[in-house]
Amino acid sequence: MPYFSIETNQTVDTAANRDLMKKMSAFIAELLGKPESYVMIAIKPGTPLIFAGSDEPAAFVRLKSIGLPKGRNTDFSEKICGFVEQELKVPPNRVFIDFKDLERDMFGWNAKTF
Repeated sequence: MPYFSIETNQTVDTAANRDLMKKMSAFIAELLGKPESYVMIAIKPGTPLIFAGSDEPAAFVRLKSIGLPKGRNTDFSEKICGFVEQELKVPPNRVFIDFKDLERDMFGWNAKTF
């Protein structure tokens, strides 16, 4: 049940946005080794962001998942920053990532919890 979202001050046109979300979904499924059928994606391009006093390209990323292995967050950070830089032209030093490991009984889906 991974949830991956990106807020960025970069703009993305409507057609590119759909393609980007599909790439994001496949990327996260592969990164975490989870079925893509459980992956949820959100992107909020054009979000007003100021980082380090500048409005240059920046992004705030959230990755939430049940069983997120804390020992791999450095690796995940490197790969996520690479993805954001490649797809949105935001350099890694302008990306914050919020990792959250979710407890199964604290997350609902399909009228029950995991």
